[in-house]
Amino acid sequence: MTTCSPLQPVLQPRRFLANYSEDTPRHWCEGNAALTHILNTYTLLVPGNEGFFIRTLKQGLPRMDPEMREMVMHFSHQEGQHGAGHLRFWHILERQGYRIRGFQRKVDFFLYRIIERVTPFKLRLSFVACIEHVNAYVGHEFLAQQRLRDADPALRALFEWHFAEEIEHKSVAFDVLKRFAPSYAMRLLGALLVLPLFYFLSSLGTLYLLGQDKLLFRAETWRSLRDHLWRRDHMARRTLKHIVNYLRPGFHPAQLRDEHLAQVVFDRYSSPLSKLIEPISRAA
Repeated sequence: MTTCSPLQPVLQPRRFLANYSEDTPRHWCEGNAALTHILNTYTLLVPGNEGFFIRTLKQGLPRMDPEMREMVMHFSHQEGQHGAGHLRFWHILERQGYRIRGFQRKVDFFLYRIIERVTPFKLRLSFVACIEHVNAYVGHEFLAQQRLRDADPALRALFEWHFAEEIEHKSVAFDVLKRFAPSYAMRLLGALLVLPLFYFLSSLGTLYLLGQDKLLFRAETWRSLRDHLWRRDHMARRTLKHIVNYLRPGFHPAQLRDEHLAQVVFDRYSSPLSKLIEPISRAA
């Protein structure tokens, strides 16, 4: 008997086709340095995260039923494409003069050479399910609020495509966790361990990049952060709501019916006038 959510759509891997311009503005998200570097830090974390997700879920493939196995393979294909899309943007950041490799290597060493190697499989699954929930609710909020509408077009497409696919496959890691470690205690433990680490690294990277721009101690920077977290986008309150929701014993990702947000993105970037993503054969 399958443990997959009955609401889980058939996943469609897609390739991201947009090219990043050498003239990409340093503060490419509406000229807002704080919001740009929040997203740039996300970009630096994505390739390592996606590799970790793929390795962890694939470890359970021999013990999955055919339906779940197919779902995980399509999930892995999507995640691999996300990593490749963001990795391409690193070269633009480096051409702009940002020092990113030292931060990225230290983070990857700590997370994947140390923590991953000493963490049991079921707890790693719990980590993946929780961070996939974070990815899905970040995607939900950015798409629902249209926060990227004034961003550089190629980077708007990168993040909106990524966020849309996070919404599309938001139940996969959770369903795999329920298959191998159905206890609420394991889900709670994973969340309590990984959420502080995720937001610590995200904050550290943002401050590091703002420091390179010599904007860390500017009043305007902190006003922008205040507006994003509280006054305008209310991301602090909204994030807390999504986290509390995840910690409910009866939670399932499919309970947030936001697939329409993803479909709008797929339609926009698959249209003949804006061919920035293309389907990849599921048999590939």
